[in-house]
Amino acid sequence: NDVMVELIVPKVENEIQVREFPLLHESDPILKKEPLTWIFDPPQADPNLMYSIMLENMVAHKGLGLSANQIGMPVKVFAMRVTETDAIVCFNPKIITESDEMTRMKEGCLSFPQLFLNISRPETIFVEYQNAAGEEIKTNFEGLAARIFHHEMDHMEGKTFLDGVSKILLQSARRKQRIALRKQQRVDDIIVTNSYNDVIEQQKFIRKN
Repeated sequence: NDVMVELIVPKVENEIQVREFPLLHESDPILKKEPLTWIFDPPQADPNLMYSIMLENMVAHKGLGLSANQIGMPVKVFAMRVTETDAIVCFNPKIITESDEMTRMKEGCLSFPQLFLNISRPETIFVEYQNAAGEEIKTNFEGLAARIFHHEMDHMEGKTFLDGVSKILLQSARRKQRIALRKQQRVDDIIVTNSYNDVIEQQKFIRKN
């Protein structure tokens, strides 16, 4: 646990620019190994910088949650949205108790673009984590927030949301993923601007007359 973790921060031109790290490919071995405990004393890296990087990248990648190992840093840290407007960064998170009540819901993962699986997770959980100051926080999450925390905890154990999914269901989801990625590629190749939309409207008007 005395392994040092170096934060290699992308250079930015100004403070507004986001320090965006690329997402690792799903086959990267880092995603399949249990990350290292984040050490506060002595600090292995600046936790405030880590806090900012995690939030910036979760937003940049349009995620509900993001684990450090998904962007190449094998430490037990993740960011998550608690509400639509509030987010937290959890260092060394743990689930203490889970409810017996489970909820099955379709979910995705930033490491597996356009792949969606029906996953059963606890409706409520009681958890513990440290904030960027190293203070221990204990709290309850329910509903979507509980699902996000639970999902990110898979990454904290070197697992992904594929683990435990039946082969048949995964094959079906992979087929849909391939179709969605092909469609997305076609859409990404066409940049639609307001001026482009105006031209289409003009063309329609000219044809009518």
